[in-house]
Amino acid sequence: MKRTVIALAVVLLIGLASASAAPAPQKIVFADVVEPISLDPHIGNDNTTTTAIMMVNDGLLQNLGGKFVPGLAESYTVSPDGAVYTFKLRDAKWSDGVPVTAQQFVDTYVRMLTREDAMDLAYLIYPIKNALPLKEKKVDASKLGVRAVNARTLEITLEGPYPFMKALFASSPMFPIRVDLAEKYGKDYGNSPDKLVSCGAYLLKEWKHGDRLVFEKNPAYWNAKAIRTPNVEILYISDANTLKNMYETGEIHFCVLPADIIPAMEKKEGFHYYNSGAVTFLCFSNKGTSPDRAKIIQNRNFMNALSRAIDRADFVKALYPSNVPFTGVVNPSINDQMGGKWSDNYSVADKYHKEKANIAEAQAFMKKACQELGYASADKMPVFEMISTEGELNRTVCEYFQNVWKKAFGLQVEIKQLAFAQYWDNFYGAPYDIARSGWGPDYDDPFTYLDMWDSRGGWNKTGWVGESYYKLITEANKQSSMKKRNDMFYQAEAILLQEAPIIPVMARRGAYMLNEKKIEGVYFNIFAPNLDFRFAKLK
Repeated sequence: MKRTVIALAVVLLIGLASASAAPAPQKIVFADVVEPISLDPHIGNDNTTTTAIMMVNDGLLQNLGGKFVPGLAESYTVSPDGAVYTFKLRDAKWSDGVPVTAQQFVDTYVRMLTREDAMDLAYLIYPIKNALPLKEKKVDASKLGVRAVNARTLEITLEGPYPFMKALFASSPMFPIRVDLAEKYGKDYGNSPDKLVSCGAYLLKEWKHGDRLVFEKNPAYWNAKAIRTPNVEILYISDANTLKNMYETGEIHFCVLPADIIPAMEKKEGFHYYNSGAVTFLCFSNKGTSPDRAKIIQNRNFMNALSRAIDRADFVKALYPSNVPFTGVVNPSINDQMGGKWSDNYSVADKYHKEKANIAEAQAFMKKACQELGYASADKMPVFEMISTEGELNRTVCEYFQNVWKKAFGLQVEIKQLAFAQYWDNFYGAPYDIARSGWGPDYDDPFTYLDMWDSRGGWNKTGWVGESYYKLITEANKQSSMKKRNDMFYQAEAILLQEAPIIPVMARRGAYMLNEKKIEGVYFNIFAPNLDFRFAKLK
């Protein structure tokens, strides 16, 4: 996730090859700042990746601006207890002519739970009965609560009546894949047109890494009549000023704005804010890049010192004026499943982390940490490494924390910027000290911010193991009372903020430019992918 809100743009390219030639096919061209990790939905869960995956794949359901409509499943029923979903699949085909079957969904979820890879998203489908025991190798695949009743009837049994399942069924982690091809191509599956087949709206025709993805309408798609644009490209443009200039010169008719150009665009016609649901935080690894760094990070006074030195209000004002300071984990705007928002009844604002800095308190925490760890002062501690993705703004953000901690304590931090895919490889599979990260919701429910920190899942790479934490969130999901469920989630959030090596920084609000005279049919979602342009059309 779930995942940071990514800047995207739409460019209209209509031309004539010559005076006598027929008009070129209508084409929508989007621009993104980074390319996907992979089009294998079991690897990538960030907004950039899920946007591209959605182009070539489809879910049992589709989320169109918060409304769930049939996808590969033409209909479904739910048992009275809310724990068993039975889907009737369409007569759909993959782009190589192979039918989409219920058994492919079974094979997909078994593969997701049994694959051995550092980039592990299996925890997202733990609501399925016996999914976690299968992941932990305590049961075999026959016990998983997914059954092909026949070729076009799929039955999914859950551990309980999870209220967010419609959204999960519409999300990329539950899209079907061709396991036969995944086994054939291994890690190359989904990384080039010849190693990927589509059951979605478009075919991947070209992937020029670092430059662009080229898509062409899939004539075999079950809903091909609804796809109104024959060609789509996603370009990768990392420079925010280039994006701004393209919009101002009329080349771009739609774009989700990078944070550093929002102030320059805010007064222009077509500017809109939207709620992304995303949060930003700093992750620390209890394992560290060395034993001495790991020991320091595990010290709670050290973590408290770093957090108290950060003035979130000043940080947001200086670098992300469209966002808001945030000191919790669950985004206040998420659905509380009781007819309101999480912030209506639950808030950890200023309880465990503070919006405003207090340097005296921060230095007192650091003094205690040094005494407990045996350092004369923080400047005698080893140099810590902070990893981040590429980009000028990302470096400026890292420098902000670097300077705050250097000024307050003399602590030394080195910044290491990595290409997007390399960053995630490092975060999932290599030692690190500090990682600048964030999360965008996979579904409209507080659990999407909490399950990711369960140490049994694949996302939590902090090395923190919260036994009481995951017992609490597991029990919460068994509750029939949403009030009791939320109360338990609130307790879990408090544990996380007091024990886990994370520092919340801000809640994100996105912004976009849209020329409604030129494009229609773009959907916005609070959970990833934030942008759905499969059904868009240039006027």
